Amino acid sequence: MPNHQLLDNVTHKDLKVIASMRPGLGDDVSFSNVFVSEFREVQGFYPIFFHKHSETGQFETIAMLGFGDNENLFLNDDGWQANYIPLSIQRRPFLIGFQNIQKDGVLTKDPVVFVDMDSPRVSTDDSDTDAVPVFLSQGGQSDYLHNINSVLQAIHLGHQQSKEFIDKLLELDLIESVNIKVTLKDNSQHELNSLYTIHEEKVAGLSGDTLQQLHQLGYLQLIHMMEASMSNLSLLIEKKNSTL
Repeated sequence: MPNHQLLDNVTHKDLKVIASMRPGLGDDVSFSNVFVSEFREVQGFYPIFFHKHSETGQFETIAMLGFGDNENLFLNDDGWQANYIPLSIQRRPFLIGFQNIQKDGVLTKDPVVFVDMDSPRVSTDDSDTDAVPVFLSQGGQSDYLHNINSVLQAIHLGHQQSKEFIDKLLELDLIESVNIKVTLKDNSQHELNSLYTIHEEKVAGLSGDTLQQLHQLGYLQLIHMMEASMSNLSLLIEKKNSTL
């Protein structure tokens, strides 16, 4: 079970986090949530799909990292093997929570930073050279924490931006399920049947006015980025084959 604590420079004044990328730190995952604001970077390395959240049933956009459970083909002992790491991976072991705040007599929920103290990224070994301090000795934020705050802010905004994009696609019925069957060089087979993608035929059949609206919203470009990212599926298969 995670141990989420509200981050502060008193309770966590000595907190250090392993900032490097290597196996065994919780990043051995077969997919990562991604947000529309990072599609330009993500589509250069990973296939982008939709999937439904296991609890809410709501569509989310994800980058595919592997074929099996806890398989990340971009992660090895030499680090992360791509020039861009999704925001949802970068932010660990931190996350956004919400705190009730009274402002002018009105109760509002403000985003705040939490840390998972049970994360394997939380360092308990003073000799770990990959561990970086979260706070400075005087109590100020380290450069590392400043960067994490920027990542969390992008994620906070990204949730709403991605929801609006997905809602528009659902309104136009532009999302379809896809069943992916992969046969590897050792003749083992992997079948992925809980993924969704852009319905390219329906996009091609949209009227000029609808296409113009999608273009003005910036969604047409996002659609094309998702379509282009599918070429990375063959590269992912090559990565998997190289491990066999």
